[in-house]
Amino acid sequence: MRKSYAAVLTAVMGAVAVVASTTPSYAAANPASICGAGYSVIDSEKVSNSPAATSYLLWNGSSNCVVTIRATAGKATLMHAKLRVQGGSWKGDENDYTSYAGPVRAAANGTCVMWGGGINEASYTSGWEHCG
Repeated sequence: MRKSYAAVLTAVMGAVAVVASTTPSYAAANPASICGAGYSVIDSEKVSNSPAATSYLLWNGSSNCVVTIRATAGKATLMHAKLRVQGGSWKGDENDYTSYAGPVRAAANGTCVMWGGGINEASYTSGWEHCG
């Protein structure tokens, strides 16, 4: 009886190890998939090393989109993404997130934008750029 119990326990532990090793790890979110069809990254800025996060500016031919993405998902922490079209006010998304903030979108055909994002105390804000 003792050998049977040990054999079953060994088999169960082996199965747990196989499942744990095949569980997919977090893959960083894709900025274009967050913003939607037709958006492509035109600029990015690393905003933090710990935890690692990057803000991305995307364009689809008529609108910009901004997202701030952590390199690896983790405990929810304060993150933000922001966008301002010249002549307008800031639009933003700020909250406690585990993987990304945004998307923040605004029509910006033929004008300049300011954009940025952050995580915890680290942040980035561009000057007026990507005009046109």
